[in-house]
Amino acid sequence: MHVNIILNPNHGSWIIEKMAQRVVDYAPELGFSAAISDAPDEQADINHWMSYAFVDSATKSPSTVFITHIDDAFKLAYVKKALQQRVDIGICMSSYAVAELSARGLPRDSLCYVLPGHDSQVTPRKIVIGLTTRLYEDGRKREALLLELARDMSLACFCFEIHGAGWDKIVPKLERAGAEVRYFPGTQDYVGDYKLMVEAIPHFDYYLYLGLDEGSLGTLDALAAGVPTIITPQGFHVNLPNAITHSFWDYGELLEIFKKLAADRKSLCDAVSELTWPSHVRQHEIIWRALHEGRRADLLHLLGQASEEDSAGYRMVTSKEFHAKSISPRRILSYIGRHPKIQIWRNAIRALIK
Repeated sequence: MHVNIILNPNHGSWIIEKMAQRVVDYAPELGFSAAISDAPDEQADINHWMSYAFVDSATKSPSTVFITHIDDAFKLAYVKKALQQRVDIGICMSSYAVAELSARGLPRDSLCYVLPGHDSQVTPRKIVIGLTTRLYEDGRKREALLLELARDMSLACFCFEIHGAGWDKIVPKLERAGAEVRYFPGTQDYVGDYKLMVEAIPHFDYYLYLGLDEGSLGTLDALAAGVPTIITPQGFHVNLPNAITHSFWDYGELLEIFKKLAADRKSLCDAVSELTWPSHVRQHEIIWRALHEGRRADLLHLLGQASEEDSAGYRMVTSKEFHAKSISPRRILSYIGRHPKIQIWRNAIRALIK
């Protein structure tokens, strides 16, 4: 199976071209070929338009179109005409878009969705836990709580930035639990040390104070910088309105706070862990093979997208808001500019200028 991906030059060099190129990149792994061109190819098994705005003709082979950002009546009319006269299936980016378009009168059996992929180039930075505490031999700052934390859970998603002397024996234990540690024990220049600390505090994700000894003045600096806190509900901490983001008294409560922070971070990352480009292209391959093999009626079943999903209770733009955009002068000019004849003249002028 060969897929011709039609990319208008107006959509080159940005996200749309990147998505088209990812299909070309991963197609061989999934047993088909794909190439990008600027026009339909009657020899291709499938023609896939990367924009509904430039679908200007029907093809003998089955065809699909990428649909996104339909937020006014002009765009809706373009898509409706394309689905009625020129393409077989519209591929949206979400179940939300399918539900919205079908609610606005587009044929549900001509719509499906494929979630976008991502490049896996972004890795999460560690959650920065800041401490501005000097330790004492009697353990009054309860630093032993961090030793228990390092014993009972992975700290791989955390970075502890510690300002203050006395943490030399604690730091290796945190690192062995997977944490990154940035340790600034201080110098004889306490004014310079404080300046460094004040510059660092706004970059903390959380300010941590473990002690039960009237409160930490570092808490004041953290709050002044708008930094959330993980502190004990005692001393002057309780007199600061809305100062305590996460409150704890004993180790069990501290452990649960750190477990929740780690779980929340993991949950965010997991939300996109399956959204790879191979997965994205695989969903397209299912659609295109179904059309190529004459199994269009099975398409929604193959994708696991039953039509009853459309009643999921999404909040949508009202018809009044939707149509109000259509009377904006800029939208009207944009609509006129998309007319095929205008596009021909525009491209001709651009060619002459070059």
